Amino acid sequence: MLPEFESDDTPQSNYPIESDSSFTPDEIESIQKYKENLQKKLNKNQSVLKGIEAGFWGLTSYSIARFLILTIGTQGVGLAVALSVLINNITNRDCLDAFNLDRKDGEWNIQGMGKIIKFSFSTLVACFIIWNATGDLLKMADSSKETYNALQNKVEQFNNLPDSQQRNIFIVVVLVGLGGIYTIIDSLDRR
Repeated sequence: MLPEFESDDTPQSNYPIESDSSFTPDEIESIQKYKENLQKKLNKNQSVLKGIEAGFWGLTSYSIARFLILTIGTQGVGLAVALSVLINNITNRDCLDAFNLDRKDGEWNIQGMGKIIKFSFSTLVACFIIWNATGDLLKMADSSKETYNALQNKVEQFNNLPDSQQRNIFIVVVLVGLGGIYTIIDSLDRR
């Protein structure tokens, strides 16, 4: 017959409860404080770097938007806004850091899906606006080219006229211009 063992309700472990360390409790505490201070410094440096990056991208988007609006005019407003939104999405990519896909107990666990959908949707909208604005710019460039060609043809037709007709047309244009200036000045004086 096998001997019966005495059983207690408390489970016993084969491993010691206290950690075996060559450091004294004061040294362990100082090491933990050092790790905490080091982690604080790392977090501070990461936030400073993120701030510098956000500032750089902010200045870049402002410069691009200003350039587009000044060079293109009102046609560049949509493109400038879309590029600013796209650059903002690149800068604020916290959603990509927050997105986490884990498999636990045979099931997929997704975290941060709302942020990734928001990021994807805003990026898609910005790309759509950029596409439309680029099409508008190409249409404007094409119509400007047609207008330039039409003006060039008119100038060539004007240069082919005899000198007397050129002088008559020039006098009529000057008189119409002076009449327009007089009308503007007169309307300003009456206010």
